[in-house]
Formats: sequence, C-alpha cells, structure tokens
Amino acid sequence: MKTATLNKSEIGKCIDLLVQSDLRVIAPRLIPRLDEDGTDSIDVLTFTEVESGDDHQVGEGLLPLNGVKEFLFAKHEPLFAYEKRGKKVEIIPVHHEYPQTVIIGVRPCDAASIASLESVFSNANAGFEDPFFTERRSRTTFITYSCTAPDASCFCTSVDLAPDSSKGSDLHLTEIGDGRLHVEVLTKAGEAVAKQLESLLEGEGDQAAREKSGAEVHEKLTRLRNSAPIMDWLMDTANFDDEMWQRLGEKCIGCGSCTFVCPTCHCFDIVDENKGSKGYRVKFWDSCQFDHFTLHASGHNPRDWQYKRYRNRFNCKFKIYPEKFETQGCVGCGRCIRACPVNLDITEYMAEVAHKAANPNAIKADPDFE
Repeated sequence: MKTATLNKSEIGKCIDLLVQSDLRVIAPRLIPRLDEDGTDSIDVLTFTEVESGDDHQVGEGLLPLNGVKEFLFAKHEPLFAYEKRGKKVEIIPVHHEYPQTVIIGVRPCDAASIASLESVFSNANAGFEDPFFTERRSRTTFITYSCTAPDASCFCTSVDLAPDSSKGSDLHLTEIGDGRLHVEVLTKAGEAVAKQLESLLEGEGDQAAREKSGAEVHEKLTRLRNSAPIMDWLMDTANFDDEMWQRLGEKCIGCGSCTFVCPTCHCFDIVDENKGSKGYRVKFWDSCQFDHFTLHASGHNPRDWQYKRYRNRFNCKFKIYPEKFETQGCVGCGRCIRACPVNLDITEYMAEVAHKAANPNAIKADPDFE
C-alpha cells in the first residue's frame, strides 16, 4: 500500500485537477433548500457534481443528506422504450451516459455500503447482474475521508466498522494534525487518481499519526450497541412474533424516509410510463415500508400492519442480508435515525434484541442497556 501526505488546504486544487482531466467529480456541497414552511432557505450538505474546487465541503460537517448510492443505483431509470404499432410492440433501446466519475469526501460508512449494493446488483458469482449498476460502478472511483466528529446518531462501531475504516475505498484520507492529511492508495483506481494528483502529494504518509487520529475519533462515539447476538436471535423462529416488534414498531408511520436515505436499501419497482402508443419501462426506487409494497393482486397483504413492515426491515439488515449476501445490511451511518419524523431508532431494537438474547426470559429490555 502506497502512502503520502496532502495539505488539507489543497483539496480544492485536487478537485480542479480531476475536473481538468475530464472526470465528473462528485463532492459534498451546501445546497440551499426551502425549509418546511417554504419560506426561508437553509443550506443542506449534499453530494452533487462540482465544476471547480472553489465550492466544496470535503472533510467538513458529518454526512451529506444523500449517500453515494444514487450515483450507482439511479432513483429513476428507463430500461427501454417501446412503441405500439397495431398488434405489435417495438422495443427500442435507450442510451445511458456512464462518465468516468470520482466521488471525493465519502465517509467510511458510505464506502462500506458499496459492497452491499454490489452483492445485489453485480453478483456474477450468483448469476445475476444489473448492467446499468455494473457499468456505473466500473467507472466510479471513491476517495474516502475519515470521520472527525461523529454525532449522537452514529453507530458504525456497533456493526464492525470504524470512523477511519478504509473498506470500500480506492484512496483514503485521514486528518493527522497541522492541516495535513494521511493519504492511502488502496486500489488500481486509487493509483490512477493519485498519479493525477502527484504534484500535490508529498513524500510518505505518517501511519502512527493516522492510527492515533483514528483512536481519538473512535472514543467520541457514544452510541455503542452489542450487535453480535442479533443474527442468532433472529434466526430463532420463536422470536418472529416477539412482543417487541409491535411495541416498538407501532411508532412507524410508513413514510419510507429511512429507506431512501439508507445507503444499502435497494428495493425498486418497475412500471410502464406511457403516453398514447409510446412509453418507457422504468425502474425506480421503492420502499418496503410502504403499505402497498407487498400487496398481492388478490388484495391479500402478508404485511398488513406497519410494525410487520418494520420487522422485515430490521430482519433484512441483520439477518437476511448477511445470510444471503455475506455483506452488511447496515453500516451504522445513523441516517435513518436523523431522518425519521417520529424518532424511531433502530439501535433501540439492537439493544433490546441483544438484551433478550442474553436474557431469554426477559420481557422488556433495560433502557440503559448497552
């Protein structure tokens, strides 16, 4: 692994060099948005395309509102066009742009989610592959940035990650003091980017300072949950109708906010959008938290109550995903906690399940259980 040092003040110059190399560069930026009343504008940290290094917040703040998922798995994407001609239907291919892309300022939790999405959309070993996702992924390089100030909703260490993890990264940056960044080149894609930035990179990195920085940030994490027993508890079918699901899940209003901000959620629907005799077959994001998500044509809905839908989401994160794909269904980013309008907290479930696993006769978890 190659290492180097970069001055934090020169991140803007890095972006300029990448843009000048005809790369599409995605970075965190503050985007003005209207508040809930539609009156005042507030700035929201958002991953978006940048055209110069003058406008970015790489390394500033916590997590952008959106993750990197939408740049690999499009929110709304036509699969093909069609036109009805008498009794026949002509299928017309659609053209998609796949520009070479660098996403800079990705936090470790978001980077770890990439492997989770690959398991679903680009799993050649399992015999299925989404060509749209796979092509975008092959043309995207990730420059990650270790967290410096996790907030009260972060819980990456509860799912075997860390605020300075380099999992899923091509080139990783860590603040090591005095306005310097420790640079780790981790993949061939990272090497290609490092070569484009070599005029700004200095000597070798400082591994000791990198490790010290990671340890200091790790100590700032306050939301620590024991997730080790969760999968075993969920595997026991006797717990499928545990009283906890309804007691905690009845708060959920089924808005789907948690699934849309989640970096690993991948549910989608396919519909025909047509006007007259022409149209498109379109794939778009969907949510398992919507009441019609599992509605059968017969009118039967196997998840007829909202708590059952939330139970499914929790099972997907901590049982179905790791069992089926051997990757993480949850990366501990905390976005679902921040986005929930009724303050539903997934770590409350994690804590209670861990407590129940350790105390099989328990009815309700100690609220202070960690």
